[in-house]
Amino acid sequence: MVAIARRHVILLLAFGLLSIFKPDDANAAGCWSAPYSCHPGGDINPATAATYEARYMAYAELAWRDFIALNFPVATSPQGKPEPAPSREHGLDYHGGDYTAVWQTWPEARDIFLPGAAAPAAFGAGHQTPATCLRPDASGRLELTDRIVLDEYVQANRMGPVIDKQGQYVRYGLSFNKPIFDYITAHQLYSTEGQAAMDVNNPDRDKQTVRFPAGQYSGNDDPAMTGSIFVKSSWKILDASDNKSSFYRTQAYVYDEAGGAFADEPTVREQCSLKPIGLVGFHIVHLTRSAPQWVWATFEHVDNGPWLNDFTSTLKRDYSFFDASKCPASGPASGGVPSCVFDTVPAEPWNPQRPGQTPTQLVRLAAPGKLALAVNEQYNNRVKRTYPDSVWANYFLVDVQFPTNVKTVGGVQGAAVPNPAYPDGMPATSFLSNSTMETYIPGFFHGEITPSGNPIPPGDQMRTIPPTGAVMPFSSTGPHTVSGGADRTTSSCVSCHSDASMTTGSSSDFVFSLSRAQSKGKLNPSTSGAKSGGAADAGVLTGHEASSVVDYVMGTSR
Repeated sequence: MVAIARRHVILLLAFGLLSIFKPDDANAAGCWSAPYSCHPGGDINPATAATYEARYMAYAELAWRDFIALNFPVATSPQGKPEPAPSREHGLDYHGGDYTAVWQTWPEARDIFLPGAAAPAAFGAGHQTPATCLRPDASGRLELTDRIVLDEYVQANRMGPVIDKQGQYVRYGLSFNKPIFDYITAHQLYSTEGQAAMDVNNPDRDKQTVRFPAGQYSGNDDPAMTGSIFVKSSWKILDASDNKSSFYRTQAYVYDEAGGAFADEPTVREQCSLKPIGLVGFHIVHLTRSAPQWVWATFEHVDNGPWLNDFTSTLKRDYSFFDASKCPASGPASGGVPSCVFDTVPAEPWNPQRPGQTPTQLVRLAAPGKLALAVNEQYNNRVKRTYPDSVWANYFLVDVQFPTNVKTVGGVQGAAVPNPAYPDGMPATSFLSNSTMETYIPGFFHGEITPSGNPIPPGDQMRTIPPTGAVMPFSSTGPHTVSGGADRTTSSCVSCHSDASMTTGSSSDFVFSLSRAQSKGKLNPSTSGAKSGGAADAGVLTGHEASSVVDYVMGTSR
């Protein structure tokens, strides 16, 4: 075991994983004096990524660099207003983890795609907040505030909400960095008219006219090289029963629109309140020159729920979305499976205001891959050394997905375009999901069958190695997940988002949110990424059944 750990360290050093660290990690404060980069990376170093293993670890390193840089506390103006830049004074241990992170100053989807296709406010100006959140009995006006607004609670493709043990719905947000925002506003892609103008020379809608700026590798900490990033976040509403000190947390307006998430649930009334929230999931999607299908990474809080593999030993944690007292069987005597139904889509109506709803029994199927575990181990140890009291020691990289088959651009090191024979880039890892965002489409696990009764082909399955023992997401020794090369939409970020399109029907470069654009001057009902899935009623299928139905019948939309 010592030899395995030593080998991983050697690999990490050889592939440049520790290269972004500055030599002195003592007495760290803000990112400027800490052993971390202040800005996300632009791309992996092509000179150190000649093999698949090296590329995998390099993209995992990029994911961690992005994660840390984006979650530094924001700088503030002399007037105390948050600014879209990291603080020079405060680090990852600031205020016990209760602060505004850099990415929270980015515009949310609801800030960009406004009623009547109104032009968005300037980048970093604040968030469009319903007046209901600010004053009782207010009109429908929107006002700019510094707090994020969480108005979504149904997972992509209408797969349903996640309900914590206190009966509260998980809330979701979607935010965009400045390169994406500037591209959207420069081309007026927030309006159907702007999108039509982008496609004026593409009458058959068979070309990709939207091309967001790609990041490129730089040996310096250069924000101009970052490229396009969007993040999706999932949040738990915190109350007295939660161990708040374990979460990155902030205050947000939790807003329910009248009529519910799809304007089809009359029992939901308009409601808004400022609440403490804790981060439980975090997608980072980063377009780089080497990855024209983007780099997809997702992080989770360690206490979201147990892994299926954990049931072969003994459950030890108090989880946010799993109640062991209602699913007591664990250890070898249980046969290695939960004694309760898990990952079940909640019964409708999906109304976050309705009391007495059954909490989700969330079980994670897939552990991180072996190389992701090695990167997690290094970064977790580093965070704990530089910020011993930081909440960020409780978050881990679930895994990263990146293209493995692209066409290189002649004469430009590290640059690539899609290979026409493999437009999705043959992404690896094959399966990637976040337990709080893709709860009901986690991918096919060993032993499952299709709705027609046929076994899932071995190449499409996930397996945990070794098959027994609790998963430790910060240990390079495993258990870890191995997944096949399934060309499916279920739990493959790239395969799913490759269908993203503008309102014209042509490709939107993997960004679903462009479909929210409205026509100028027309106050159409707003739509969102979660709201535009168009899926059929998921009923009360288990997560396994829903996964199969979604994959084989209708596909998914994140």
